[in-house]
Amino acid sequence: MGNENRVVWENEQFTGEELDGSEQKLLMDQVMGVLGYGNQLLTQLFKDNERNILAAASVAKASFKSPFRGLSAGDSEFAVQLIRPQHVRRSTAATEATAATWSFTFASGADYWLGFGTDNTTALNIDKRLLVLPLAVAWTSGTAPVVEELLWQQGSVIYPVMVIRHGWMTDVNGVRFARIRPMILKPKSTTLVQNFSIAAGVDELVLIGLSFVMGDLARTQNPTAIQT
Repeated sequence: MGNENRVVWENEQFTGEELDGSEQKLLMDQVMGVLGYGNQLLTQLFKDNERNILAAASVAKASFKSPFRGLSAGDSEFAVQLIRPQHVRRSTAATEATAATWSFTFASGADYWLGFGTDNTTALNIDKRLLVLPLAVAWTSGTAPVVEELLWQQGSVIYPVMVIRHGWMTDVNGVRFARIRPMILKPKSTTLVQNFSIAAGVDELVLIGLSFVMGDLARTQNPTAIQT
């Protein structure tokens, strides 16, 4: 593999390995021409975050010690996908089983969204075959989002509250969409996200962004267990 380097990200440092020219072209062609195709807000989001996407891909390459082969990745290569619920959502089982949908029962006021265990209050583990790059959230249960704030803890770092109530935009299909602080969720790291909602209900808050995934996981339709 190539030489490792330090990737500086919002005053944080990661070990990265730069994608070669063909890998970079393949990545951005698939992100813009396949994953974001036909959705103006998604395409613009990826365009504005090209530097962050390439940085996250380099961290993934160093973490996996594998080449990037995009949507044709084999077991020992890594791919890129839109973030799936199984990547970041868990059931409340003590075994940290994955959740297959974005459907979630929100409580009015402060609550825990991404986590596991009793009331999702335990930080979840990111699969060792996975690196997640969150860029935005979408509200897919109607036109009146109830989630107003997110409090994100990555490892031991707690970020300032992300206020999204003023940031909602609407795409051509009426889906509400709000950008958040981009973050790199490395393999085997931990994540815990709280939310503040103005009303209770069963709704869908979808994490928008990219996942860099080893080929075996990328081809698993409904992974139920994570590897740490």
